[in-house]
Formats: sequence, structure tokens, C-alpha cells
Amino acid sequence: MHSLNDIICGITKDDNLDISLWEDNGSEISDVLIKNKLNYNIIDKNDKLPQGNILILFLKDSDLEKYYGYIGRLLLIYQNRFIVIRKLNTKSYINSTHNMIMSLGFNIIFKFKENNLFYCFYVYNISNYKKTPDWLNNENWANPELWEK
Repeated sequence: MHSLNDIICGITKDDNLDISLWEDNGSEISDVLIKNKLNYNIIDKNDKLPQGNILILFLKDSDLEKYYGYIGRLLLIYQNRFIVIRKLNTKSYINSTHNMIMSLGFNIIFKFKENNLFYCFYVYNISNYKKTPDWLNNENWANPELWEK
């Protein structure tokens, strides 16, 4: 069974992390980071270029949608470690905010319930942004022996 503490600790287990956190949907994430003695910097939308090598956004759905363009620009900086956490009152998570996050290239990695709240974790990593399709290999399209047929 997943817990918020376990997932945050799993994501931040690397000793060389410099965590930047934008948290406007409660204090659950910062509470976990403090409890586990993990250093982090608080950022907000006014920061030109947030510092750090991992970015965690914990915003209300309305703010996630409002800052769509800004989040898109942040993807250029945090190509390898960018996490969006949504907190919901219902397990139904597929809505316009989910679609917006997915349209930016995020993948959902965890969905779980804790204290009557539902959490969805999305991650962006440029290295797995686009999966290579099965058909894109030398056996399906690059067969020199078939070129002259």
C-alpha cells in the first residue's frame, strides 16, 4: 500500500537532489520533506528560474490550468525530474486538468487514497517522453533485401 510519505521518500531518495517545491494546495508535501529531513526551496510563480534539479508542483487544479504556459516553460529547465501532485476529494481524476497535464508529456505514476483524499502523481522525464513504437525497427521497414522488389 502506498503512502504519501513512502512515495515522496522514494522519489527523493537520491542524495544529490536539490528540491524546488511550489506548494499552494496544503502543506502535505513540505511536511513530509521536513519530517524526513530533506532540504528544499519554496518557489512560486514569480520566480524567474527556480533553482534545483527536481521540481515538485502541488497546486490546486485551477492553478495548474491557469499556469499551463509557465509549466510548459519549466519543462525546458526540469527535463529529467519534474513531478506534479494532484490532491482530489474524489477518485475520479480524469478531467480537464488531467488532460492538460498529460498533453504536456507527463505520465501518471501513482494513484492512491490517504486520509479520505486521493493523490495522483505525474512525472515528466525527457528520456521517456516518447516511446519508440514497435514498428520502428529494421525488421519492419529497413530490410535491404526487399528494396528491389
